[in-house]
Amino acid sequence: MAHPTIKIDTSVQATKRSHPDNEEGGEMIDGPEDDNPGLDMGDNELVPPFLRQSVLEIHEKFEELEWMQRTRIMEGSQANDPSHRWALEVEPEVRARNRYTNVQAWANSRVHLRVPEGECDFINASPILLKDSVSLEVRRYIATQGPKLDNLHHFWHMVFHETDDVAVIVMLTQTIESGREKCSQYFPLDLENSSMLLRRDDSDPFVDGDEHQSKDGGVLGQITLLESSWNADCRSEIRKLQLTLGSESKIVWHFLFAGWADYSKPVGEDRDALLQLINLSASKSSPQNPRIVHCSAGVGRTGTFIALDHLLQELESGQLLKVADPDTDPVFETVDQMREQRMMMVYNEMQLIFIYEVLREQADLMLDKTYGIGRHKSDARSAKIAKLSDEASYLPASKPELDGVGDHSGTPVRSWTGTPAECDNE
Repeated sequence: MAHPTIKIDTSVQATKRSHPDNEEGGEMIDGPEDDNPGLDMGDNELVPPFLRQSVLEIHEKFEELEWMQRTRIMEGSQANDPSHRWALEVEPEVRARNRYTNVQAWANSRVHLRVPEGECDFINASPILLKDSVSLEVRRYIATQGPKLDNLHHFWHMVFHETDDVAVIVMLTQTIESGREKCSQYFPLDLENSSMLLRRDDSDPFVDGDEHQSKDGGVLGQITLLESSWNADCRSEIRKLQLTLGSESKIVWHFLFAGWADYSKPVGEDRDALLQLINLSASKSSPQNPRIVHCSAGVGRTGTFIALDHLLQELESGQLLKVADPDTDPVFETVDQMREQRMMMVYNEMQLIFIYEVLREQADLMLDKTYGIGRHKSDARSAKIAKLSDEASYLPASKPELDGVGDHSGTPVRSWTGTPAECDNE
């Protein structure tokens, strides 16, 4: 019998930069009640400066990332040139394919669907390339929004064409959270109903020539569930799927993480599970075979996951512990590189702080193993980030939730204004 679908509590309350009701700087630590962000006296020099920053310093860096993003959007809008690096597509068909009105893919940094010439090849998905500082090999990912019901075939065609023989998908959202659809159901749930047909929407002219057409002109392919299990270590439902288009098939490993509710960050066992998920999903693929990562909008939780995957490997190789220049910040640089490839990656400040926290924690563990100088309290995570409650100059900005494009609640489609996005945790 198939295991029951695991659900998470989407009513989690957490301090969030984007919450308009949060008028005061809240506590953004989950470790010891300690205002000192450094390690114990005497070992600070072994921790790179970028991992000894206060929350206020990280806040200022996040504001710089936001300013740089506004500049890119403005430049792309004012250039009125489709070849501009920051150009955005505003055609009605493109807008209709976006899940949210203000989360778009840069026109010249996105996946192109394989369609006949003259047809729309847009999908809200972006290749993300990050270089390993030791091997100089490029780690490849695809960051994308949660598939929409009328575009499921777009998503699966992308999976088929943009990955190697075995594809890996990491899903970081539930289909419904807080009463809102975050992602359509795009794969079979259990072995009792193990197949899902991919049909072409007659209102959408997407056709990949005749390459993957069946005798039934409306059916493009099929998703079949081969195995399904629950992995407690990574708090994920793991499915082995077979994706078939025409006469061709490939295996797809699908990981649905249950430990990351919207408006929150993974803590405690959920945080440990996320690290396990990063490692397990990587083991099913290779750096050159892009893992497809999505949440709802494909920028917040998605960007945080990709940044951590890359930076934790940089830490493991020892490169991050060698950073001695106080002006060098690999976290900031990585997020900036990601935003150059897809807007809004690592969407809010809480997610950015979370990356620093996880890296600091793992750096402490490495130093403890190497030098025996880490914290030894079994129930305490390593020193994180200083509180902000006494910082009078800190004022978190509010960010309203995303507006869906033609969602089931009747939300109207807004035109793109070229202004910076205002959205939720995604």
